[in-house]
Amino acid sequence: MASFGDGATGTGAFHEAVNLAALWHLPVVFCCQNNRYAEMTPTAHAQPVENVADRAPGYAIPGVTVDGNDPDGTHLALDRAVRRARSGGGPTLVECTTFRLHGHYFGDPMRYLPKAELEAARAAEPLARYRNRLLDEGVLDAAEVAELEQQAAEQVEEAFTAALAADPPAAGDAGRYVYADPAGVPA
Repeated sequence: MASFGDGATGTGAFHEAVNLAALWHLPVVFCCQNNRYAEMTPTAHAQPVENVADRAPGYAIPGVTVDGNDPDGTHLALDRAVRRARSGGGPTLVECTTFRLHGHYFGDPMRYLPKAELEAARAAEPLARYRNRLLDEGVLDAAEVAELEQQAAEQVEEAFTAALAADPPAAGDAGRYVYADPAGVPA
């Protein structure tokens, strides 16, 4: 699984990776989180096709665009792509459309983004949308939702507290887990 944003699809490394994966029929799922803005540049200004997944036929691989704010639809699309890869079917490009609700960096005033577009995205915010769907379909009731949200908040707080209390990593570990250990890679 290779995970990246829409901005990365304009780089040579993206095209080289997809090309080689297709050529060598590698078991790779290319998962693009398309939030419609590569930093401050609208995707429509950076690519000649409507969807990132529209590039897949150029590499003779399947490409699918899914609502990345829909957990069920995203799971289904990624599950199909993973099954395809694991069964020897080769790579797939899965584009998950979403939206960045906050700027690209801390303090980003987001002047590049039309206000109506941001308001529409906030109105369709995925967590609230999915919570409401689960409630509407009777999968959960309000008390169960509140309990799950409390548990999640506690887990986040515990992780945050543990991270603050942890010793800083050793300088020698800066590159650890960045690249595969050559000794552990089969020849």
